[in-house]
Amino acid sequence: MNACAGWVMSKKNSIKLSFMLFVFNFFVSSAFAGETDVTLCETHEDIYFSCPLPGGKIVSVCASNNDKPSSGYVQYRYGAPEKIELVYPQSKVPPEGRFYVVNASEGSVNLNIIKFYNGRYTYLVAQAFKSFLTVLKDDKLALRKSCERGSYSFINRKALKGIEELPKSAEDFR
Repeated sequence: MNACAGWVMSKKNSIKLSFMLFVFNFFVSSAFAGETDVTLCETHEDIYFSCPLPGGKIVSVCASNNDKPSSGYVQYRYGAPEKIELVYPQSKVPPEGRFYVVNASEGSVNLNIIKFYNGRYTYLVAQAFKSFLTVLKDDKLALRKSCERGSYSFINRKALKGIEELPKSAEDFR
C-alpha cells in the first residue's frame, strides 16, 4: 500500500511540476517573443539597429549584402509595421556617402551611433546605456526618443564593417 501511495504521490508531483514548467515556459517565451519581433527589417535583412519607441513607433536600420560601404544596401525605416512613415534612402543602394558610424565614446561612457543626413535634418540612432533616436533640424534638437525594451537596440558589429566611419563631432552630443 505504501509503495502504491508513494507512486501516486510522485505521479501527482510530476503532474504539478509539468504544469508549472508549462506555465513558466509559456510566460517566458511570450515575453521574449515580443522582443525579437521589434523591427521593421525584412527576414532576409541584417538588423543593424532596431528598437520600439514610445507611442508605438519603431526605428530600424536594415541592411543586406553590406560587407563594405560600396556594397549591398542600408536603409533607415521609421513608423509601424502596418505604416512605415519614413524610408531613407528610398531605393536600396550602397551606404557609401549616405550612412556613417561614429564611435563617440568618452571615458567609461560607451556611445556608438549610426547617422545620416536628409536635407536640413540629421538622424542619429545611438547605442548607449539607454539607446535612443535623435533628430536634429538645422543643427538644433528637433526630437529625442529613448528606446523602450527591445532586443536590437544596439549597433550590430556588421555595421562597423559595412558603413564608413566618421570622427565624433559636436552634433553627436546634442
